[in-house]
Amino acid sequence: MQYQIAVEKVKNISELIAVVEGFKRHNKGNRVYFRGENEDHGANALTPSIYRSQKRLQAEDKIYREMQRFNDHEFGVDKTAFDKLSRMQHHRAPTRLLDLSEDILSALYFALDKKGCDSMAVVYLIEIDEAQVKYYDSDAVSVVANLVKSPLNDGVTGHKSKCALLRDATDLRTDIEEFNQTRSAGFLLHDIKEEKGYFSHKINPNHLLSIHFVKPKLTNNRLHGQKGAYLLFGLNEYDINSAIPVLDMHDGKLRLNSSIDRLFYPIVKMTKVLLSADIRMKDLERLGVTRPYIYPEMERVAEYFVARFEQ
Repeated sequence: MQYQIAVEKVKNISELIAVVEGFKRHNKGNRVYFRGENEDHGANALTPSIYRSQKRLQAEDKIYREMQRFNDHEFGVDKTAFDKLSRMQHHRAPTRLLDLSEDILSALYFALDKKGCDSMAVVYLIEIDEAQVKYYDSDAVSVVANLVKSPLNDGVTGHKSKCALLRDATDLRTDIEEFNQTRSAGFLLHDIKEEKGYFSHKINPNHLLSIHFVKPKLTNNRLHGQKGAYLLFGLNEYDINSAIPVLDMHDGKLRLNSSIDRLFYPIVKMTKVLLSADIRMKDLERLGVTRPYIYPEMERVAEYFVARFEQ
């Protein structure tokens, strides 16, 4: 694992592609994914949307249920909490998922989209440990995804909450048997069994305190076209109100978070690419990467062409 993060600056798309090719040449057979952000957030980058507002985080369980209550027909084919979170993410609801893509041009689009005049757009190149890749039906994924059903804090019993799970998982992270005897784990197990009746009483507390790389079902055109995947965030053992940090600072330099247990961390290596202000959306459009390329749904395509022909 390489903690230090290389930082590159590129002036055009050709230079970006060259950096990607160099990164891939040394990836030791692992997969490479990309993420674009329209602002340089430093050590706070790569944060899922549910953690960008305390009020959102406090309402996570309510957002999950209200999205289904108002759009039940949209979730008809989704069998698990993770499937539903993936669909919510697609519709821009705040979740504990962070989008990644195998398509560098898609990542570049998101870096440039809605970028402020004074902000520095960034693309992250991320090497994922092949042994840490999980799929949508993974038991560990079910454990973390079902956190969405619990309130942040339960003022009535104090047991069915993320706070209770964090307390017990942290105290008993080396004792799986004892952890599964706690009331907080019992409530979580009940939620998991709603989608997996066969699930055993063997929740690993370390899974709750980790970040997971997950390949979802490609149930919509956007995910399919971008070859999308997610980082699924568990609970931050040091601060339940914040996401598990992917990055931290050491001697003034950005690096991968060194406090996370390497056995439960999917990122092997990362490069941060700073984009020149000379790289603009029109450069992507010349390559055929337009809004309909990213958002192929009918209403998004219509919005794009209406705006284009009204110019």
